[in-house]
Amino acid sequence: MKALALAAFALASALPAAARAGPNDWGGLFSAVMLASDYRYQGVSESRGRPVVQGYVHWWRPDGVYAGVFATKVDFGYGGAPTYEVDSYAGKNFSLQGGRSELKIEGMYTSFPDNRTPGPTLDFLQAKVQAKHASGPWTVIGLASYVPQGSFGSGPVMRVEGETDWAVSSAVTLKALVGSQGGGRGHDRTYWSLAAATTWKTLGFELRYLDNDRTRANCGFQPKACDAAVVGTATVNLPPIL
Repeated sequence: MKALALAAFALASALPAAARAGPNDWGGLFSAVMLASDYRYQGVSESRGRPVVQGYVHWWRPDGVYAGVFATKVDFGYGGAPTYEVDSYAGKNFSLQGGRSELKIEGMYTSFPDNRTPGPTLDFLQAKVQAKHASGPWTVIGLASYVPQGSFGSGPVMRVEGETDWAVSSAVTLKALVGSQGGGRGHDRTYWSLAAATTWKTLGFELRYLDNDRTRANCGFQPKACDAAVVGTATVNLPPIL
């Protein structure tokens, strides 16, 4: 995700208070379409460095309950490999310290519906806990996740991740992220990125530099997928459905 789908939550949180009814209100349904120059998952390309079309539909309630679906093209470069990925997720956001801090608990199921790879499934289930604190223009985010069984029966996978964002202005944000995961077979990696993002009306643009500590020799059957890259993403936020 995958993290792109969570942009809808930020959009919903920014709604005026008058537009957010009580905790029994059904909330809003938001969606967006994205074009990315590459699809990177924790620093490694899942589209062979090629552009992909992505999109999400995100349902958000004022009491913090949310759910959604994120979809993206993928390209693993072998016969029978899936051509797209679908992430279905649901969770609950808890507002703390008058809204300056947030705690989020989420479950996500990642599937590859047209996968024809022989052997165990590529699909996997993931549990996440995320904490966020804002102070002035700075936002600090910490995340931990656990996958009981990774793709292709590769075993449990654990991940920790930290990010800091600096809102230079109301339209421009600079971001830095570092994460590490381990467990299973072939999942160990540390990854990092630097990004600049801007918004204009219903449009969003991000330019991100990504890298990781995996070399071509231990990057599997697509060695170049672990190379450092600069990825550009353009987002069109569609009008709320509800």
